[in-house]
Amino acid sequence: MTDRLGGYWLGARLDGGGQVIVREAYDESGARHALGVPFVPDAAARARLAASAAAAGQVRSLSVAKLTEARLDGDPPYLVSEYIEGPTLRQVVEGHGPYAGDDLYRLAAATATALAAVHEAGAVHGALTPGKVVLGADGPRLVGLGLGGDGEGRPGDVHAWGRLLVFAAYGSDDRLGHGERLDRPLRGLVAAALHRDPDARPNARQLLMSLLDAPQSQQGRLLPPGPIDDPPLGDRAEAVYLGLSPSEHELVPDVFLRLAGPDSDGADTVTPAPRDELVAGRSAEEVASIDGVLKAYGKAGLITERPDAGGETLTITHAALLRAWPRLREWLDGERGGLPVHRDLARAARRWEAGGRREAALFRGEPLDRALAWAAGGRRRVTLSAGEQTFLDAGIARVRERARRRWAVMAGVLAVVLLLAFWQTVRQRGDADGRLEQAMARVAVSRAEALRVTDPVTARKLSLTAWRLAPVPEARRALTAADPAVAVFTDPWAGPRSMHAISDDGARLAALDEGTLRVYDLGSGREIAWTKGPAQSVRAIAWAPDGRTLALVGVDRSYLWDVRSPAVGPPFGRGLGAAGEQAAWFSPGGGLLFAAASQSGERWAWDLRARRAAYVGEYAVAGPGDRVALVFAGEQSQIRRGGRVTPAPWLDRMPWEYTTFAPDGERVAIAEETGIQIYGLDGVPTRYTRLRPSPGSLRFDAGGRLLASTDSDRVRVWRLDDGTPLVERRVAATGVDRPARAAFTADGRWLRVLTGRGTVLTVDLLGEPAPADPAGHICARYGGLGEQEWARHLPELPYREVC
Repeated sequence: MTDRLGGYWLGARLDGGGQVIVREAYDESGARHALGVPFVPDAAARARLAASAAAAGQVRSLSVAKLTEARLDGDPPYLVSEYIEGPTLRQVVEGHGPYAGDDLYRLAAATATALAAVHEAGAVHGALTPGKVVLGADGPRLVGLGLGGDGEGRPGDVHAWGRLLVFAAYGSDDRLGHGERLDRPLRGLVAAALHRDPDARPNARQLLMSLLDAPQSQQGRLLPPGPIDDPPLGDRAEAVYLGLSPSEHELVPDVFLRLAGPDSDGADTVTPAPRDELVAGRSAEEVASIDGVLKAYGKAGLITERPDAGGETLTITHAALLRAWPRLREWLDGERGGLPVHRDLARAARRWEAGGRREAALFRGEPLDRALAWAAGGRRRVTLSAGEQTFLDAGIARVRERARRRWAVMAGVLAVVLLLAFWQTVRQRGDADGRLEQAMARVAVSRAEALRVTDPVTARKLSLTAWRLAPVPEARRALTAADPAVAVFTDPWAGPRSMHAISDDGARLAALDEGTLRVYDLGSGREIAWTKGPAQSVRAIAWAPDGRTLALVGVDRSYLWDVRSPAVGPPFGRGLGAAGEQAAWFSPGGGLLFAAASQSGERWAWDLRARRAAYVGEYAVAGPGDRVALVFAGEQSQIRRGGRVTPAPWLDRMPWEYTTFAPDGERVAIAEETGIQIYGLDGVPTRYTRLRPSPGSLRFDAGGRLLASTDSDRVRVWRLDDGTPLVERRVAATGVDRPARAAFTADGRWLRVLTGRGTVLTVDLLGEPAPADPAGHICARYGGLGEQEWARHLPELPYREVC
């Protein structure tokens, strides 16, 4: 079988049995199905299959997986049915042992119910085995309907039911005489079902009615012996993704987009690639991160690595992942047109490197132009490895050198010939230099786009440089690209273990690295205070609302530092001993310090005024001035205001960690799965529609008119009076379960967003109109690249002024 059949993408093989192949399958929308391909040797068998499938399509029962599609005119023919999550009866018995007692009655009743529904619809299962009974969350479900033909008809199904019960009781379907695991009533029904004379067997309805008379059959449903661990491919892939480190996160799109892409017909497909292609030309840190990605997805069975003559070849295990995982679908949609170009570039770069970097192996002419155009403006998630970038840079250098050589050769021609050909030579040299300038302009655009998320200022300068080099369309698009982020500050001491916190008014950034605390003024970028941190490891830091006090939560104690004092204060309270992602925050009034560890579930609150624990064993969200709090406890949730307690059952199932008070203390914003809603404290929504999408961390501006929302790689801002979205922008990834942090400036003019590695973006909330002269605007506001910036970002070209 291929990776696709009809409109379905195929996944892992399921328990088919006999001459039937059953595969997990996904349609174009990513929905999960079970797809069966029966063995059809001749036209008579195809006719029997068609009749069986037509009857199976009439079955309507909650105990039977529904047949949703039958395509029998193709080669091969196939049937599609509802996918039931859970283990098969065969897997449960082989993994946990046989059933006994009331469980056997529950199994018998459920399967007899399913069989009766099948027969009453005029259908026959024809292949009832322990692999065709799935123990789902709602009890046993019969699967594989329509795949077995008629078999021995309805009496054959009843006989198979008897063998099924024997298997469940003894672990084998031919041991009815061994032991007494079936009690007398059930034993009698099973024996009747197994009667050698088909006419002497009861029908499915008779079996069911006899079982309904037995009280044991009515005592609940037969459920799997443990939690169902049968997630669809997309959920498995997403779970792995969320468990990776920030450095690994950044490389997951690169890995998968090198293993997938369009085929010769333009349809998505998996494309095996050597491991060397993924790691060639990368730093040791990037190679380690890629290996971490491959190990995690390999362990989950989603990427397969097999040795071959040239090393290891990697492939996406199931092509169905290209449709089942929404994140991968989004990456493919954004990159599909350029992936063939990138694949050619990657392979050429590897050949060039393996062949000793011979000049003849470099791209030239149209291939070089195509690769440069893609690198400049045709990619979103794919990043060039150092080896690929070096390959392109060498191609550019070759064009430059050949142009110089051509000029030198022409200068040595006889004077008469030189005179006659002078203007033609000048024109040819201009053409070569023009092509080089265009190529370098596209390279500058490429590097601007790679920086735009994390460093919008340098990206603007590079876009301006590209435009000055050559006004190619890519440079024009980059120069005029709208970006609400107008300034950036990065902690110059930031390292992989640094911690950062932004003050509530967006004015200050606190940084802890290698035991040293520093505070920066974000308006000027100056360091304004520093001190040594506490001796013990610090798990989280947070600013108090006053903008002067910093809390440091250690392993077992916490500390406060007034940034006007030379040293951190004495220890108090408790800390966070659990490893993983930790966070700390103050209540709006500054009287409470909260801390939590996401992976362990550890959480506490400390009353800084009373110097004691608060909200012990409770999940609380405090409001302005610490005068009101929501306490989340399911249907027993409460609103506490002063000494008054008001029941708030509407908070049941609301996420406390994604809840924040408006400045007026009378409304709360809650990011639920279906969107962000603003509620009054009576639980009544204040908006007709929800704000979507719904990422995690929420922040109101001082007037309660704007709402910012951040997740691990994006920030959004809405105007609440009409729900208008003002800002939506990607930011540098901050890591799993650690959203970016947003803070409105006191005047409401700017939003400052703390992202990964101590980078703070300043976002313009007024949305000024695009300047009539974007190049002049960039020169006036930011200037051009300095000499050091030029050498770092465009080392192939000599420095030149662009403003």
